[in-house]
Amino acid sequence: MDFQLSEHQEMLKSTVREFVAKECPRQMVRKWDEEHVFPKEVFDKLKKLGLMGVIIPTEYGGMGGNIMDYTVIVEELARSSFWGLASYFNAVTMYGADMILHCGNEEQKKHYLPKLAKGELLFAYGITEPDSGSDAAAARTMATEQGDNFVLNGTKMFITLADKADYTITLARTDKNAPKHKGLSLFIVDTKSKGYSAKPLKKMGGFTDTTCEVVYDNVVVPRSNVLGGPEAVNFGWQLLISTLETEHLEVAANSLGYAQATFDDALAYAKERKAFGQTIGKFQAISHMLAEMAVDLHLARLCVYQLACLRDANKPCFQEACMAKLTATECWTNMAHRAMQIFGGYSLMYDYDIQRSLRDSYILLIGGGTRQIQKNMIAKSLGL
Repeated sequence: MDFQLSEHQEMLKSTVREFVAKECPRQMVRKWDEEHVFPKEVFDKLKKLGLMGVIIPTEYGGMGGNIMDYTVIVEELARSSFWGLASYFNAVTMYGADMILHCGNEEQKKHYLPKLAKGELLFAYGITEPDSGSDAAAARTMATEQGDNFVLNGTKMFITLADKADYTITLARTDKNAPKHKGLSLFIVDTKSKGYSAKPLKKMGGFTDTTCEVVYDNVVVPRSNVLGGPEAVNFGWQLLISTLETEHLEVAANSLGYAQATFDDALAYAKERKAFGQTIGKFQAISHMLAEMAVDLHLARLCVYQLACLRDANKPCFQEACMAKLTATECWTNMAHRAMQIFGGYSLMYDYDIQRSLRDSYILLIGGGTRQIQKNMIAKSLGL
């Protein structure tokens, strides 16, 4: 398996890196994080690069690229250490384009994908509930059939950009008498619908996007907005599982980029900071720590790139997806912990980015399934 990037992918990487250097300098990223704001004009400029449609086929106005192309882009976006930029990009490409592309019917693809390819729509991913985090199949949000519509009632929790999105892909129970993993459906919910409300929650990191509690109070959704079409009613769990590998890839690729940024900062600091008459990188304790960080980063990248290759080849990769998610997210958190030791007291200061890296890392360590859930699924794939 060759992980060498193609000429096109190298160009994508260079394009994103140049964009980030120009539009997202570190001092501005730090300022946006401290002020808890996302500069929409930066996202508007990103859209003009034409990258939003990276995984969307050309017949729907996209680039016709593959998952490895996406991985290269999102890793570079995350390497900017600008949380909100990668988050908004994923709201278009993953929660929107990938879900519609793999789960939607032809009518839905024709309607949504051309707009997503231009970055004109944001999607949120309404799966988690207050009493069912990793146990998504335990969803209590109900969708009651009423003529040509469904009426949704319930609450979702920790939903990224649910207050900014145009639509929220929502998992709801459409047959209350069905077994746990049956009788579930996915809905494309217009966030402008009466009865839909999203309240941003206070959190310890990821300040340049929003994480929301979402309430559905008699929200009317047309039958045509069942993801996959009316024939997909009660098949929501099967559709959700079919996108699990790509969701894990998204989390892993983001973590990889952020981990790389953290490593870059730690290595640069170790080469510049002097103590006891020499740069601290000359001390074996620090140099060994950086060597271990480099190895962990390399192993995480191999896991993530292998998963992208398997997804592009349409090969089974459930186990590899869980491994990549586990490896890359733990890599970032561990990277941040060790970088804090290298930076010492400066790591606690808001004038340095290491404290933000540690805070932000815990979001992806938990989101998309905790490390314990990943281990459970890996063990299950081993026949345990």
